[in-house]
Amino acid sequence: MFFLLLLSILGILLAYQYFKILSGYRFADQIPTVRPVYPILGHLVAFSGKSSEQAFWLTVRYFQQVDRLGKIVLGPKPFVLVNQPDLLQQVLTRSDLHDKPFFYDFLTLGGGLITERSGEKWHHVRKLLNPTFNTRMLTNFLPIMDYRASRMVAKLGPLADGQTEVDIMKFIGECTLEMVFSTTMGRNAHELPGQREYIRNLEVIQNCVGERILNANQYLGVFYRMSIAYKIEQISRDICNKFTDKIISERRKELEEESEIATDEDEFKAKSLNFLDEVLMIQKRENLAFTDQDISDQLYTMMTAAHDTSALTVANTCLFLAMNPEIQSKVLAEMNDVFHSPSVEINCDTLKQLEYTEMVIKEVLRLCPVAPLVARETSEEIILDGIRIPKGQILAINFYTLHRRKDFWGADPERFDPERFRPEECEKRHPYAYLPFSGGLRNCIGSRYAANSMRIMLLRILQQFELRTDLKQSDLRFKFEVTLKLTGPHRVCLMERNK
Repeated sequence: MFFLLLLSILGILLAYQYFKILSGYRFADQIPTVRPVYPILGHLVAFSGKSSEQAFWLTVRYFQQVDRLGKIVLGPKPFVLVNQPDLLQQVLTRSDLHDKPFFYDFLTLGGGLITERSGEKWHHVRKLLNPTFNTRMLTNFLPIMDYRASRMVAKLGPLADGQTEVDIMKFIGECTLEMVFSTTMGRNAHELPGQREYIRNLEVIQNCVGERILNANQYLGVFYRMSIAYKIEQISRDICNKFTDKIISERRKELEEESEIATDEDEFKAKSLNFLDEVLMIQKRENLAFTDQDISDQLYTMMTAAHDTSALTVANTCLFLAMNPEIQSKVLAEMNDVFHSPSVEINCDTLKQLEYTEMVIKEVLRLCPVAPLVARETSEEIILDGIRIPKGQILAINFYTLHRRKDFWGADPERFDPERFRPEECEKRHPYAYLPFSGGLRNCIGSRYAANSMRIMLLRILQQFELRTDLKQSDLRFKFEVTLKLTGPHRVCLMERNK
């Protein structure tokens, strides 16, 4: 009897606390709730125990119910879903809406540009890092990118018999990482000791983090640390940390030795052609504005972002071109027009002439945005659609569903059609209906880097091979692992072109 009384009192206290918390979210009563929703637990039941593929598609279905604003609720806590270009423009361009919510901490990248939660700190770091992607550096990267792309094509050559199925993502992923290691860390060896192990463990980390972000039952650290996923993630993080720490330490020592010879800082700086060198110079110039951990976080961020953005998009583009041979022919014809002889140099001007190729890449990014889910946390009260949203609320955005709105992309938004990106079509469309690299001030710092690497890899692949596949677009299935990935291989056959 006494036990039942205690249990009843505990239940009353818990209910009181729940409704007290709920009363703080009354603003959300004005926002439609996506269905189905369950009493007390809200959408927690639907997300619990889902794989990264299942959770991603559940999120897509929820966003598909939202025209402008909607919400999901995890227990009493609402997450506001924003799914309309006008509202997205308001959210992404506000100077007081650069903070990110708690689950960006799951990446454990601290002050990395993508994961820094404080908008104020992010703005400071972004300002310091902007020079690392200046035109001079990007231009100097082009020969490195072309060399790595040519090596990739040479590796693919023995498989180009028109019959052997190739997961082209493996080759492209290796190529982009070689580019990243060369341009980010100044390491020009074909393969660094521990590089493959680093790549494998980076993928393990992304898988663990992606599943955690979409499974609210893993949000609390005390529960996540008891899971097998946590133990796996920590082993992989330890391997990756040792790899990057070793490179940072070695490169800092090299720069110190070089600086003893080059006493003129401007002369030394002119020789600096990679991201790590630039960041180490910032650390020195700003009187330790970056700690070693900050540098490691930035390296992780740049390597992951540069690798995934370029590799996934090029692999997806190869797959879509293989599925659409007439579009592949048009891309090749343009490439041959621009690069009509080996003497035509790959530079910023010639790459810009690949206009139809750029349209194809944009259409691939529309259908397969590399980072489909982003979020912001309000640092002050804001008003959206006349609803006052208090400080500390989470606004979620899904670019996958945004890029499939029929009111902006037509009756058949799933159809692969690069003509959507003709200049006259783009002018008619809302500027925030298409956000492959996010939008506003907190957009992707490396978008020009990615654009150059993608065009060069596609140029070398298509000049050498015809791409074929028996896959159809309806066969493609996606999962969320921080980035949007296919659940299966990027399966193509290669045929050598007649020269």
